[in-house]
Formats: sequence, C-alpha cells, structure tokens
Amino acid sequence: MALEELDKILLATAKLHMVVLGKVNIARADRWDSPELGRLGQHPDYDPHDVNSMANVTSFAGVQLYAAILDLLAQRYCQPGNPHCRIHHWILHNEINAGWEWTNCGDKPELVYLDQYYKSMRIVYNTVRKYDSHAQVFISLAHSWTLTPVNPENFTSRSLLDNLLLFCRKEGDFEWGIGFHPYPESLMEPKSWLDQKCDFTFNTPLITFKNIEVLDAWVKQPRVLYRGQTIRPVYLSEQGSNSRDYSPKALAKQAASLAYVWKKIAPLDSILGFEYHNWMDVPWEGGLRLGLRKFADDPDDPLGRKPIWFVYQALGTPKEEAAIAFAKPIIGITDWKQVLHPVTNSAK
Repeated sequence: MALEELDKILLATAKLHMVVLGKVNIARADRWDSPELGRLGQHPDYDPHDVNSMANVTSFAGVQLYAAILDLLAQRYCQPGNPHCRIHHWILHNEINAGWEWTNCGDKPELVYLDQYYKSMRIVYNTVRKYDSHAQVFISLAHSWTLTPVNPENFTSRSLLDNLLLFCRKEGDFEWGIGFHPYPESLMEPKSWLDQKCDFTFNTPLITFKNIEVLDAWVKQPRVLYRGQTIRPVYLSEQGSNSRDYSPKALAKQAASLAYVWKKIAPLDSILGFEYHNWMDVPWEGGLRLGLRKFADDPDDPLGRKPIWFVYQALGTPKEEAAIAFAKPIIGITDWKQVLHPVTNSAK
C-alpha cells in the first residue's frame, strides 16, 4: 500500500518532468507498523522525544534492515526505463547540524555523530548506485554556518562539511552534494536582505537568502571538489518566506522576498534546484505562514492564492521582470544587480 501511494506521487512528478530528491527519514520505533522492526531500525541511542532517528548503523542486523529497505526502494525507483517512475537523488535525513532536534542518535561528540551519519550516507550511496550510476546523496543542513548552536548537542554546518571532506580523504571520495535550507535569519521575517548575522566570507555566522553566494563559493574551492574536479551540486531543498498576516503590506513583503532570492540564486551555477516550502499555509508550523496559498479553510478565498503565488508562477518565464518589478522599492534597490555581492576569503 505504501509503495502504491508513492507510485502515485512519482507518476505525477514524472508527468511534470520533475527531478525528484527523495528524503530518507527514520521514524521513531513506535511509529513503525512493526514494533519489532521499529526497534531494530531506530538508533539504539535515540533520545525518546518527538523527532526522527538516525539510522541504526551500530549493528549488523540494523545495517541489514536499513540496506534491505533502501534496496527495495532503489530496485523500484532507480530502474532503467522508469517502470515505476523515478527518484533521481537522495537526501539523507534532516538538518543534521541540528541533529538533536531532527535526526537524533543521543548526545554525541561531533565526530562520533558524523561517523554515524557518514555510514548512513555510504549505505544509501552504495545501494542506489547498484541501480542508477547517476544517483547522488545529499547531506541536509540548516542555515547555521559557523554560529555556535544554542543547544550544545548541535553542531555547525561548516564544521560538519569540513569533517565530511576529511572522512572522504581517508576512505575514498564519493558523489555527495548539499541539501541546504537558507531560510532568513528569523523565519518570521521575510525581509532577508536585512539579516544581521550574515556577511560575505566563509566565516559568516549564517548563510541565508542574503548571502547565499557564500555557499556557491565554498563548494567551488579546489579542496571541496569531487575528486578535485567536479563541483558538488547544491539543492536548496527547503526554504520559504513568511507572511506575518494576510494584510496587503505583509503579503507584498513575502512576495518581494521570493523575487529577491530568485535574483540571488539565478547566477549561481552550483545551485541546481530550489524547492519552495510550503505550497500552502498549514496550522502546525508554529504560527508561520510560509505558503504560496493561504490556509485551506479560509472562507473568504477558497483558492487562497497569495501575491507570492503569482510571482512563483512567473519566475523563469517572459513575464518574470514585469511580475517582480514591484519588489525593488520594497527591497530598496533600483537594479537587480544591487542584490549581488562578491565573496571574500574565498581561498580559505
């Protein structure tokens, strides 16, 4: 039944000629249909709170289960000819720099935590590559770059990436990329161009929409290239701009933020995709209204299309410039070139 539901989703994406990045998350044990398999699939050091678990890579049986599930998915969705449609690439877990909240395996030192994650990456990579020689895996990271985490169980994105490169030098490189979430500094505030904890160096505390150029420059360093030759791909795999309410002013700021980020990422050739989150406002996101549409139960507007919806529709089409011209005075610019900035210290 679960595979049939996934088939329906992937058939829809195939009809739209979409590249699909499947995210691999491990639910906590009590959410598995089989409690026995759930206990085996959950990491043994998982802290029992309401987040996903790291894969259980600590035992032979745990690895066998994980690999078997992945092999089932890869056999079905990485076949020549796409008989069941396709998952092209694989994002490994969620925002691992904030692993305590999103991909938990207990309170671990950074290198121990990364070792667990690295094993998960290798298992997925080796499994899907049996069926698709083009499939890549992506490390999932949130916008904290060098900023010391408030939660001492968490880490910084740059340190995890630097150490991942060291792991690869010791054990052999493989084709991984970065699934990054460059939300604004405050998820409540759509005016990312006003973010304060951002600069245009590799030591920036955060990488948000404002300084996304830093990530593009970072992956182009010779030491970061895959086998010293190929730029590692970046997918902006989860991010959006908030509308504090549904007033015309708030909705215009939200729409301007999307125009801003589009003009920021368009020249950056390492960034291969941008997945907007969320397609509609939902009640379980802590008061955020990130959607392209309003809440589904809005009686005054059943379609619920916000101004940002029309901006999103126009991006990459001949209607783009006319659709986003309104955003310039909101951002405080007269030319879109003014949103672009050079990155310094790019040799470090």
